[in-house]
Amino acid sequence: MDMAHNGRKPTETTDLGIAMLIAETDDGVYQPVAAVSTISEGRGRAAGDLRCRMARLDQGSDPMCPARYLVWALGDGGEYATVAEIEP
Repeated sequence: MDMAHNGRKPTETTDLGIAMLIAETDDGVYQPVAAVSTISEGRGRAAGDLRCRMARLDQGSDPMCPARYLVWALGDGGEYATVAEIEP
C-alpha cells in the first residue's frame, strides 16, 4: 500500500507536508483523525486516538473500532494516497 513520495519511499521522519491520519475498519469505513506531517507523528496520534476510543468504549459509548490507521499524503501526481499503514 505504500507509495513513493517525491520519487522515493518516505521514512518515519520524512516531511510529508500536510498528510492525513485516517482510521479504517475491516469493511472500509473510515474517519479522518488528524493532520500529521510525518509517519512518526501519525503513529503517535494513532496511539492516542485508539486510547480515546477504548476509554469511550469502557464508558458505554460505541466508537468506531479501527482495524488499521492509514497515513495519506499528497503524491507527485497531485492525488492523496497511502504512504503508511499503522496497526492499532
